[in-house]
Amino acid sequence: MAAVPPKFQVEEEVSLAGRMLRIAGLVQYDLGDDNVVTRYSLVDPTGAAVILQQEGGNFSMLRPFPPAAAPTAEGSSVSVMGEKYNLAGVRKMKMLGASGKPPAESPQAPLTLSGVFEGKMGRLLREMVPGAKAQSYFLVKPVQKDELLSGQELAHKQDQDRVAAQAMAQVQEVEDAEEEEKPFAKFASWAVSLVVIFALAWACSGDDDDSSSSSGGHSVRIGSGSHSHGGGK
Repeated sequence: MAAVPPKFQVEEEVSLAGRMLRIAGLVQYDLGDDNVVTRYSLVDPTGAAVILQQEGGNFSMLRPFPPAAAPTAEGSSVSVMGEKYNLAGVRKMKMLGASGKPPAESPQAPLTLSGVFEGKMGRLLREMVPGAKAQSYFLVKPVQKDELLSGQELAHKQDQDRVAAQAMAQVQEVEDAEEEEKPFAKFASWAVSLVVIFALAWACSGDDDDSSSSSGGHSVRIGSGSHSHGGGK
């Protein structure tokens, strides 16, 4: 079976969980039944490497165990710090090809036996080349789709985030302007209320003055009438 085009190319930049990495190399294996596994070697500017595995549309990170901390094999199970993983199946991986600098920890022999072990903490791989004593162990950590982005996908996401940020800034500006207008609106309302109160007070005062004037004029007339009546006597 010929190698299938990988999702990522050598020297391409990708974003993994917000971390920018570069594809240094890859290796592909045929598992049979048109199933191909691609393993990428991702490196950051410091040279630290990450192994990314693609199987169909699923991605996962493979974390190798150093020889000094290798799991303990016990028949059809392996133990890691007291946690037991049981054998779930064995797969034959036939190497299809490699490019760049593929992961050094991943076997690059014509045939590799890969044992899949499962436990409460997840999945573990135990791989070996027939006839060789060396074995490789990997802890498998699934990668969510939104955690892994190509350079093009990352640029598109950044454009979307920028447009969303601009829209939010415009909404905030409108809200701030409305907040600034509210005190002026309250002041205008208070001013109108004060004018109405003063007008009512003035009107009431005017009514009282008119009433007092009328009462004063009436008293003078009454007094004049009495004086005239007294003079007649």
